[in-house]
Amino acid sequence: MSKRPLRKTSIEREHIKASNDAYYKALSARDMRAMEKIWTCAADNMLIAPPTNPRTHVGWVAIKRNWESYWPMFDKFKVSVRVNKINISGPVAWVHCIETSRRRKKSGEMSSSRNYGMNIFAHRNDRWLMVFHQATVIPDEPKTTSRSSGKHRRRPSV
Repeated sequence: MSKRPLRKTSIEREHIKASNDAYYKALSARDMRAMEKIWTCAADNMLIAPPTNPRTHVGWVAIKRNWESYWPMFDKFKVSVRVNKINISGPVAWVHCIETSRRRKKSGEMSSSRNYGMNIFAHRNDRWLMVFHQATVIPDEPKTTSRSSGKHRRRPSV
């Protein structure tokens, strides 16, 4: 097996990760011009967000309108990301990641969430451009009670 395809794949993964990082940088900066450079800005783009109350936004116009109404609610807004896996199949790549989102509304109310993030990129004009983003809140782990507290967890029926 030749090392060339592996090297090319490794280089492509670096380019995809750079595009993915650029998305989160633009999101945290609430920078629409940067977003326009990251997305294909097409009618078939899809955004499912925000993670705390997800809505489906189809088409670049709807996505842009969503951010223009959502971002101004916040005094501070930051999303960091840890990439778990990058997959490539021809001219399409998808990235699985864990997002950490921190928000402070203009009222001072603060919130945060850990989210599953899924991003899909298309290879066009020698660049990896976003066509899809979805963020879904990772549910908190259920709290268990210990027997010493006097409360018992119920065993499931068989």
